[in-house]
Amino acid sequence: MTDNDKGLPVSCECGYIKFQTPSSKPLGSACCHCTSCRKQTASFFGTSVYFPASEMFPLPADLESKLSVFTHPADSGNTMHCYFCPKCGVRVFHSAVLPDGSMRHAVAIKAGAIDSGIDWKEMKPRHIYTRSAVMELPEQWDCYETVAPALYGPAPGDDGKGKKKEE
Repeated sequence: MTDNDKGLPVSCECGYIKFQTPSSKPLGSACCHCTSCRKQTASFFGTSVYFPASEMFPLPADLESKLSVFTHPADSGNTMHCYFCPKCGVRVFHSAVLPDGSMRHAVAIKAGAIDSGIDWKEMKPRHIYTRSAVMELPEQWDCYETVAPALYGPAPGDDGKGKKKEE
């Protein structure tokens, strides 16, 4: 974060967890329809706003000491580190460790935990992992069966439009 850019305010429901995003300019956003995101939000999908992991980690000691972490394997082979408030249970962000032990380049801050500063009309989140969607998806939404290429690069077998290649 630069001196001029104070980031966006983030907090959990009870206010115990509070921090600023690394900048006020996210890398992008997505509404994820994977089973894990549906479970952690208890909704049709989870919405995240992405910021560079290198600007979030290592976490400041005062923030790290307050957070609880749930770690689990992802279908991709990555290990998800899900950070949440131990008092109200709200997940505030998650990061992924790749199979080679390196951290994925982006951290997903849960959109509902960002208190202000996002122009959602301009942001236009992509809908990812729609192959797991449990709702009808409007045609005008930018949808991908797996991950959107601009977020992390295409998934194996993905043609870059989110449509599986015929084999």
